[in-house]
Amino acid sequence: MDTPELNPQQRAELQQQLTRREDELKQSIARLRENIAGPGAGGGGSDVRDSVEDGDARMAASVDLVQLQRQEDELREVRHARDRMRSGDYGRCEECDEPIPLARLNVRPAARFCLKHEQAWEKAHPGAAVAS
Repeated sequence: MDTPELNPQQRAELQQQLTRREDELKQSIARLRENIAGPGAGGGGSDVRDSVEDGDARMAASVDLVQLQRQEDELREVRHARDRMRSGDYGRCEECDEPIPLARLNVRPAARFCLKHEQAWEKAHPGAAVAS
């Protein structure tokens, strides 16, 4: 597949997208950590609750933990993409070194693989988070 290299304007726009997403993720991660560590998280605290309320609190804390893990994983991917941008490797598939189409990068600026290799990664890692 012949995909043209990114021009400077496209790179700058993708850099801005990555920066915005990194900022959003850092803020969201901070809020989730506060929720998890806050009073009453996971069923702690001095409020008297019945077993249903206690179970609901534990379930909410569990959901927050899963969300926190996903967002931390995405933040690592965004930072990795920004590192690749600085090193000049951004926009190229980490497997075949072919350019990743701009349309894919616009949808997923932290993409590490072309679609072919993304699909292969997903087959090799069922149940894992998307590699991007």
